[in-house]
Amino acid sequence: MKKIQCIAVMLVLLFCGAAFAETIQVSSASLRQKPGSFYPVVATLTKGDEVAVMKSQGMWRQVKTRDGLVGWVSEHALKEQGSTIDYGMMAVDTSGRRMATVMVTAAVKGFFENRVRTGDLNQALFEAPFVRYVTPYGYEAFKRETFSGRRSHGHFIGQTGVTPKGPFLLSEQMVATSAYITGRLTTPGLVSNKTMVSYVNNVAQLIVESSEFYDFPISVHVVETNAIFANATPMGVIIISRGMLKTIRSENELACLLAHELSHVTLHHGATETEVRKSKIRAEEAFGEMDDEMGKDEVEQELDDLAMDMYEHAIRGRKEVYEMEADARGILYAKRAGYDPSGMASLLLRLKKQQEAIAWDEEPSHWLPKSMGRRINALPKKAPSGSYATFTERYSRRVN
Repeated sequence: MKKIQCIAVMLVLLFCGAAFAETIQVSSASLRQKPGSFYPVVATLTKGDEVAVMKSQGMWRQVKTRDGLVGWVSEHALKEQGSTIDYGMMAVDTSGRRMATVMVTAAVKGFFENRVRTGDLNQALFEAPFVRYVTPYGYEAFKRETFSGRRSHGHFIGQTGVTPKGPFLLSEQMVATSAYITGRLTTPGLVSNKTMVSYVNNVAQLIVESSEFYDFPISVHVVETNAIFANATPMGVIIISRGMLKTIRSENELACLLAHELSHVTLHHGATETEVRKSKIRAEEAFGEMDDEMGKDEVEQELDDLAMDMYEHAIRGRKEVYEMEADARGILYAKRAGYDPSGMASLLLRLKKQQEAIAWDEEPSHWLPKSMGRRINALPKKAPSGSYATFTERYSRRVN
């Protein structure tokens, strides 16, 4: 009898060991209610946590933790190498941290096109820059409509491959930068049309799911201003103006623009510029501590603006390269989402025409007609075959 009991105990131990054989391989992974980056987070798992894989759905795994929690993680979280995102720094509360304006702008001006000159911050979005606009029911309905009567999403993904640049790691500076840029660019306020905002975010979610970072959380704020701009922050927040949406003519143009902005993130442009400016960031953090003691006056604000302008001119060469890289990667994402990638060229041509009368010293380089022309010439000339869509009428109905 005792022998049978021993064997039973050993079998239980072996079973338990096998059940919890998988471990989380990234520093921070979100355990979600259902498979999708837009579903609520049940808990945050850390590297080394053991889980039991219960079932699979696409690139998501339903797991059970040793504490008995059940939820879904992306397969990225269980891989030692590959296209992973370190979400750890996303959870850092940046709202209580003093951030020197010069330091933050010096770190981000390398590829964030700040064309809205405001001295204030949208405090609410600075403290909580990520807002969940996508709902599971709404997104599922949008996706059904998008692929109704045509090839499936999986078909388009299979037609175009993407080679990951490598794991994407978020630093504290990049998270702080994201919060600052979000707060600054949304100062004019957000549009009140919830239907339009939901639509724009659903398009963005489809682009994210079509990228190698399909588990990346996304949030698109639409700013109530006629200025024309679109910006991406490293933590998955995109800011787009009402003026830009008025310039866009079809959903595939919107998709290509959002794919371009997401590409800045997945191609590590923010991380690259942060590394380039690391010594500058450290120095300016010291100045930030002085700001706490001395206060911020009008003279310092003028120095901030001067620093932004000087840095903008200093990185013009790298910036155009970033834009061309983001154009090329964005086209891949748009195609994998089933959109006609010609929307990238048609939008750039329209923006180029609008910018031709603006003086060189007044705009970032990639907005200039010559730079836009070089970007357009670098785009693929051959249109893809197959049922790639433009959704011109749907865009007009949802946005205008």
